Amino acid sequence: MSVTLRAAARAAPAPRAFAHFSSVAPMAPPSDWPPALEQRRRREQGSKLADNKGTLLVEKRGRVAVWTMNLPRKLNPLNVASLSRMSEVFAEAAADPTVDAVVLTGAGRYFSAGADFADVGVRPSLNLSAVHAQVASLNVGIFHPFIHFPKPLFIAANGPAVGGGTTMQLLCDAVLSAPSATFHTPFKQLGITAEGCSTLTFERKLGSEGARRMLTEGEKLTAAEAAELGFVDVLVEGDSEGEGGGEGGDHEFLVAAACQFAEKWVSEGRGRTIVEQGLLEQLDRVNEREGQQLAGAMFSAKFWAATLGRALGRK
Repeated sequence: MSVTLRAAARAAPAPRAFAHFSSVAPMAPPSDWPPALEQRRRREQGSKLADNKGTLLVEKRGRVAVWTMNLPRKLNPLNVASLSRMSEVFAEAAADPTVDAVVLTGAGRYFSAGADFADVGVRPSLNLSAVHAQVASLNVGIFHPFIHFPKPLFIAANGPAVGGGTTMQLLCDAVLSAPSATFHTPFKQLGITAEGCSTLTFERKLGSEGARRMLTEGEKLTAAEAAELGFVDVLVEGDSEGEGGGEGGDHEFLVAAACQFAEKWVSEGRGRTIVEQGLLEQLDRVNEREGQQLAGAMFSAKFWAATLGRALGRK
């Protein structure tokens, strides 16, 4: 059941460091992961696009790391720069003994618009099997670190989330949301299949009816609807009476509430929920299967009809 927070965030007791994290797969993506390959090419060529540091900002608040996706003009897409940067900070935080938990949020009005398929490192080729392999690898690699990150991971959804920006959230330990956020998985409209392990995580958390509404029908949920359905764990109302009101103040209040939530989680000795539930191997299998299915769907007539329809301005 979700909780609504209205009071101003208070300082939480100092968290305790975890004594043990379950063994996990390496954080680094495989060497043939398309975003990593493209990022390496850009660096070797001295391209200005190779500087990915600003795409995801890292801030420490005590023993909680706050990661902010920072491409607000592009609505915080998942692209070569942001994905390669995210893989780096996942690895750094996993190895950092001063980080007990992570909060992921977005800059600007969006949490994330999802994958930007024009800039994810998938290289055109007449070899369709090679393109299929790239797409499958891309998709699996996006969600692998969310599954295998060894420390508690929380979402502070500051605004709309689309596609992978939505499905990644149920691979985290809790979703805290601003009232302005929305959650949308328009796979049906795009002519593609579900990803981000959503064929498993959505039904586990939302039940079969909730999973049907979001995955099969592609219904866009408001934050209030998502909280009622169980997607959102904590609905955080803005700090309208506090300092720094308005959109910026509300975002800061959301992040502060998420950090407080994370600190409490750690102080109670809690770790990753998916580890405690014994889901790692199952999630890996689902992630691999969904990656293959998504790659296949992108060669289907349904996908190209939907793509052409969008290009022509059809709904």
